[in-house]
Amino acid sequence: MRPNRNSNSHSKEYSPQTTSSIRFSPRGDAFKHPVQHYDVAKVRSVSEALEAFNATSFQSRNLARCFKIWLKMLNDPERPTIFFGLSGAMIAGGMRRIIRDLIAFHAIDVLVSTGANLSHDLYESLGGRHYMAHGHIDDPTLRKMRIDRVYDTYADDVTFTKADEFVENFADSLQPGSYSSRELLQMMGERIRDDYGILATAAKERLPIFCPALADSSIGMALTVYRNEKLKKNAPPAIYDALMDNIEIMDLKRQFPKSGVIFIGGGTPKNYIQQVVPMAEISGWAVPPHSYAMQVTTDDPKFGGLSGCELPESQSWGKLDPNAEQCTVHLDATIGLPLLFTGIMEHYEEWKSRGPLKVDWMEAAPTAPIRKARRTAA
Repeated sequence: MRPNRNSNSHSKEYSPQTTSSIRFSPRGDAFKHPVQHYDVAKVRSVSEALEAFNATSFQSRNLARCFKIWLKMLNDPERPTIFFGLSGAMIAGGMRRIIRDLIAFHAIDVLVSTGANLSHDLYESLGGRHYMAHGHIDDPTLRKMRIDRVYDTYADDVTFTKADEFVENFADSLQPGSYSSRELLQMMGERIRDDYGILATAAKERLPIFCPALADSSIGMALTVYRNEKLKKNAPPAIYDALMDNIEIMDLKRQFPKSGVIFIGGGTPKNYIQQVVPMAEISGWAVPPHSYAMQVTTDDPKFGGLSGCELPESQSWGKLDPNAEQCTVHLDATIGLPLLFTGIMEHYEEWKSRGPLKVDWMEAAPTAPIRKARRTAA
């Protein structure tokens, strides 16, 4: 015989209830905002499409939230510093002009990039192009033809060799001493003549580029060749000082305390930007956590990676403010970034007056007189 339900100590959970018997009902709040079906007849621009996504679901709504956060950063009267983390093969994937325009229009203030993206930018500045790949050519054959493949894209290995030579000659022209990646990339960008290059445009606009994993790139390999030649000759070299990067980016955050972050992918650039706050804390330079955060990624959190962490996790480390506006959209960045930036530029009149940061790098330099003379000569 089935036991009497009324004898169960939890019977109140399962017994039928009328609407009037529910003392604390969340239904009123739950049903405040109905989903609005996307109406193409009402959309005339990308930003209008992104606004419409606010009332849809899944990743379209997250994309809309990222758009809203980015616009809010740009329009914030306290002018937060926007750190932009760039990973993935974005230059080979056709995103070079977008990154260049983000710099030129001051939609970001600091670029932290993988060395690979900067190497591919330099490759294009020196005459290289990226080409759509043909699946019928196998990779060993590509190797014999000196064609490099990045997913569905080709690059010319011969031109990459010319880029390596450019970097070696650049390094050889420097005075012996230590340089942060920010200094090296600024001076390198000043030697490049390319109106559409990332390095060249950042140098012109004085926008700092940090590359915390510079050794892990074609540029890094060329600097290694240069350094090795100096060692053979027992000659003093110009040295990339990765720890000076840490001092400079901490001081930048100290000069401009309020900040927001944008992550394209994740990896080293994301973690490097995130660690600025706790690194400053243990260095005795207390700075506030980031106030805004958005990420475009295809990584999945359930495997324990998500290119560093999910954004809320960083709040436990003090990297992100407990009340920060934040959102992650799980989307291919070659789709998400163009849509977001197009929408941002459709609102350009609202934020075009924000202009570039004016950073005093002398504050961070322990050997200020030497660095000042070196920069003046450059």
